[in-house]
Amino acid sequence: MFWDTLERVNRLRQEALNNPEFVQLAREHECELKKQAEGQEFTRKRKAKRSEPKALADIYHKVEFGEREKVHEH
Repeated sequence: MFWDTLERVNRLRQEALNNPEFVQLAREHECELKKQAEGQEFTRKRKAKRSEPKALADIYHKVEFGEREKVHEH
């Protein structure tokens, strides 16, 4: 079973390598992967700041709330 699968995979790989369109797309894909890898070398992740939990009063201190009309009284 293993050898059958290996032979099938090798046959399909050889067919793909004989297809010029596949080879071209593989080269383009390789170039894009290299570009992405190069770009990642220079980017550094920032450490997330741990912030203290904010009170609702601090969050909404700039907001003006309007008066609501009393439609129904319970």
